[in-house]
Amino acid sequence: MKIYIPWLSSLLLIIIFSSCRNDNVSPIRNVRFDPGLLNPVQAAGGVPCTAHTYYYNGAEKSLGTVYSGMVLLSFSGELNNEQAIAAAGRHGFIEALGQPVQTNSARLYPAKLAPGLSCRQVEVALSELVQDPAVDYAAPYFEAAGGQLLGVSNEFIVVVEAGKLPAAQVLKRLSGATGTEVVSALSEDTFVLRANKNSQGNALEMANFFYKHPLIKHAEPDFVVSLAM
Repeated sequence: MKIYIPWLSSLLLIIIFSSCRNDNVSPIRNVRFDPGLLNPVQAAGGVPCTAHTYYYNGAEKSLGTVYSGMVLLSFSGELNNEQAIAAAGRHGFIEALGQPVQTNSARLYPAKLAPGLSCRQVEVALSELVQDPAVDYAAPYFEAAGGQLLGVSNEFIVVVEAGKLPAAQVLKRLSGATGTEVVSALSEDTFVLRANKNSQGNALEMANFFYKHPLIKHAEPDFVVSLAM
């Protein structure tokens, strides 16, 4: 089921992960976290974490820095669940995979991270993950009020300005420049697009890029809403 938060009034999907329910979490066994797996030069040195925002109703909304306990992954479409777990197990900073969430264009796995990572180390971990041929997409979570976590899905919503250029022409130009792809049309001017690791950024970054383009009326990311494992 797809979630559009908050622009469309669709159903909100909440995926609840509990550390005491083994059927919801696939542990990565026999793996110890090696801090050396994250480049110590990049991960240390007092480099500040990026503060992220997105746009809603013409205003910039704060998400804060990335959550340090979990990231959101999709793997190559050829991998089944067991193979996805094995691929995640190659990264010592991943402890477990949660139950996947199906979007229009990908199966996304919440991945629990080893404890003790800083937000900066999570940023580095994400950059490491997208180098893995088995990983198709990697994005952060952000902590919201009430203990909920907002994971950046691989999809984002775009509304094209009417009366300037045909929507198909606008999206062909922008998607080609950003390495994104149109997934579906919600109306004649509203579209769902997707990003992957070869795009110019994740769906949050791409939504912000599209939002600032003069031919785009509105753009915002799609979030997966979870509770911490």
